[in-house]
Amino acid sequence: MTPNSPFHLSFLLFDGFSNMILACAMEPLRAARDLSGKRLFSWQIATMDGLPVVSSSRVSLSADLPADRIGATDALVVVTGYGARDHMSRSVTQFIRKTSRGLPLTVGLDTGAWLVAGAGLLTGRRATIHWMEVEAFAETFLDVETRTAPWEQDGNFVTCGGAGGVLDWALALIRDHGGEALSFDVANMFGRIAATSDRSHGTAAYPPDVPRMMDLGLPPALQRAITAMRQTADAPLSLPEIAEIAAVSLRTLDRMFMATLGVPAGGYYRQIRLAHARALAMDTRLTLAEIAARTGFVSAATLARAYRNQYGETVGASRARQPQRSHPFA
Repeated sequence: MTPNSPFHLSFLLFDGFSNMILACAMEPLRAARDLSGKRLFSWQIATMDGLPVVSSSRVSLSADLPADRIGATDALVVVTGYGARDHMSRSVTQFIRKTSRGLPLTVGLDTGAWLVAGAGLLTGRRATIHWMEVEAFAETFLDVETRTAPWEQDGNFVTCGGAGGVLDWALALIRDHGGEALSFDVANMFGRIAATSDRSHGTAAYPPDVPRMMDLGLPPALQRAITAMRQTADAPLSLPEIAEIAAVSLRTLDRMFMATLGVPAGGYYRQIRLAHARALAMDTRLTLAEIAARTGFVSAATLARAYRNQYGETVGASRARQPQRSHPFA
């Protein structure tokens, strides 16, 4: 893939996969694209034969293509749930081994680690799997260092257990390709909050050397500032007023935003307002002037310029790409 192209993931699904696991991987990537206005990620769904695949809850999902037509990709994401052992045929493991060669990432979600390990790709590496399979996995693959963490990365290989671990990995991937602030915003969209200050790689969305970005990991002053910004997106306060709410100086406020989220306080506040404007453009029939008024911009022209600079398109273009809604919000 070229440096300017999106990070492309090929999801290889097998019957019995979990809808929740797949959603926890895909939806954060979709949200990252929507919030950033950039095509950071793309993906496709493959099955070994190209036929629809049936989830554990009996939901049938169409495949975009058969596995042997995957072509150029940045990540092979193997997704299995119940019956992982039944899918471990010679043709499957050979395909995974061949396709993963040279890829930036090979990923096993839920019980997908069973097939990745069966392909011989986890030998001597750390890996995890759904908690119900940990003991059997460790007994079967003696040459794999089996962990009980929600997710593990060892080199170019990632394994995730339950849905929480998959979501944490997706947030880490967003951080790698879109930055700390975007990962934080996506985490908030999905209510992902770190429970402790533990920074071990398997219990968070971030490796040990990266600050935690979940709400409980933020300094209290920064939490107060962000809360105030979100509550006043339609009637913005001045930055000195935000600093007063946060109980810090304006200089300290800006330094905290830069150190934690990688953007100045004013820039982050503007991102919040523009994201609100984007949602209104896509989900309502409000005029540009009405959207500007609801997001604290002094005029439609000011919003139009800021919007285009942020998202690379006009408000009208964003709205045109949305499917027609029979009952749009007013």
